[in-house]
Amino acid sequence: MLDKIIFFLHVVRCQSVTEAAKQYGISASAGSRWITELEEMMGISLVKRTTRKISVTQAGQHLFQRFTQINNQITDVLNEIQNISQEDIGTIKVACTPLFAKYYLSEIIGEYVSDNPNINFVVIETAFEVDNVHEVDFAIRANATYRGFQDKDSLLVKRTLLREPLKACCSPAYIARYGQPVVPNDLKKHLCLFATTLVGGNRWIFEQNGEYNSVQISRTVEVDDSEILKNIALAGGGIAYLPYSLIQNDLQNNKLVSVLNDYISSEFELSLYYKPRKYMPARCANFKDHLLKRVTDINLSRNVT
Repeated sequence: MLDKIIFFLHVVRCQSVTEAAKQYGISASAGSRWITELEEMMGISLVKRTTRKISVTQAGQHLFQRFTQINNQITDVLNEIQNISQEDIGTIKVACTPLFAKYYLSEIIGEYVSDNPNINFVVIETAFEVDNVHEVDFAIRANATYRGFQDKDSLLVKRTLLREPLKACCSPAYIARYGQPVVPNDLKKHLCLFATTLVGGNRWIFEQNGEYNSVQISRTVEVDDSEILKNIALAGGGIAYLPYSLIQNDLQNNKLVSVLNDYISSEFELSLYYKPRKYMPARCANFKDHLLKRVTDINLSRNVT
């Protein structure tokens, strides 16, 4: 029965029996049968099924809220016991943006595994939000921020890893053909390249003399990978809004040109997210500390060189 209740928690979080079954490692038909058997044992309906989605009944919501607390307490007890040995052993799951995975995480994990061979890693490379960090230990994601930006409420702990300016840029060939924007609103007439999940999507914000200009740019090319956007910009495909470190060499070599330089751009922010808990597993706590330190070290060394 406990297995079925915990599976029910997965169903509520995923809002899908099929997705919850995939995460739990059982077939969708077995998952559906488990929910039915749980409802029969408890003598009450927990979910309402339609062809499109699953909704939770009042009883199901009550069970979810109460048992989530109990399940978290059980997890804390298990982690507390595991931490007695203070050994780095087990699996760490990380969901991470492609940009950070390539330039930071791959190096950091390589070093960590070399020093801690009893640790296994599962890396899910995704630019999309993993706000529901129940199936991973850490999520690393990007956002576009600006002065006065209000981050959305979250039950997760957030630690900022990196912050740097975003730059609107394009190739000299693009400027020769289409001209360049003088004020942010000019972007509406240009070919623009954006990533919905990485840098604020097609809503770009610029500041001048304390006033903010929010521009809803045209949807020319949408890609959830900053490096692909940069390559399209290099080929003359349009104006991209990219982290400065990614385009620094191309700007210096005149392969790309920054535009709207009279305006203060938004910032590109990479942050680490994880669940608040009294007892984080030792393997996760040790890796978190290593990750935070190494990101700072790597960034400093790259800025010096």
